Amino acid sequence: MFDKFCRLRVVVLVCTIAAAGCGGSTYSSSSSSLPSAGNAQVRFIDGAPSLETIINGVPQPICGGPSSVCYLRVNGQTVTQLFYYGSITNFMPIPAGAHSMRALNTNGYFVGPLKTPSLTAGHNYTLIVVGSYPNYQVLTFEEPKNGDGAQLSLYEASPVAPDLDFGRFNASTQSGFTKLGSAHLGNVVTVSLGKSVTNLGGYTGHGTTPLTGGTLTVAQLNSFDTDSALPFNKTTRFSLFVFDPRTGSNPIIGSLDP
Repeated sequence: MFDKFCRLRVVVLVCTIAAAGCGGSTYSSSSSSLPSAGNAQVRFIDGAPSLETIINGVPQPICGGPSSVCYLRVNGQTVTQLFYYGSITNFMPIPAGAHSMRALNTNGYFVGPLKTPSLTAGHNYTLIVVGSYPNYQVLTFEEPKNGDGAQLSLYEASPVAPDLDFGRFNASTQSGFTKLGSAHLGNVVTVSLGKSVTNLGGYTGHGTTPLTGGTLTVAQLNSFDTDSALPFNKTTRFSLFVFDPRTGSNPIIGSLDP
């Protein structure tokens, strides 16, 4: 069903903005009330094609996109004002334990509360909101361990396509698709690519056939890395995130991680 959707539009990491004008308070890495020994490092992604709630008696979307965003609160504290389909925050310190999340727009409509499992201090996580009205949930992915060389990861966050394959291809020629692994919904799977690699593209799909819009290259995420090489500076891992699609959008985004 992904073949109905147009080609990938790359979404890069979105910096967390202070919550001025949105109410609540903001988690900050400089906050003395959040000692690092008691925190997990967490990034948040909106992987739900449409966050909807009841408005005027019918379900309506509350987060339209980059020009009509929501802000995200965790336990009543705002962690980002840029929360919409495909958005990714930076990693930030969040206290260990279970949490309650809400996505809200400036009119006060919200989705949630959505519960997280208990997070462990000192661990790193990616939390992705998925689903459709009225059944939303938070998938919790513990971040893979750093490897000695280049790595490729797939975060499976698509309830409508809960089992997908992934692999690599030649970025310059869009050929040579090679399956390297498979992932089930809610799991992140990481494979080693060796000590170093160039001309790297990553895909998700079935076998060696990518989804339409399911390909991405390293250079698309970092224009300075013209050879699509890993490691590059401090980057060693190429991460792919696959979501349920929506009309005019695409099911895969990526990030470059240490």
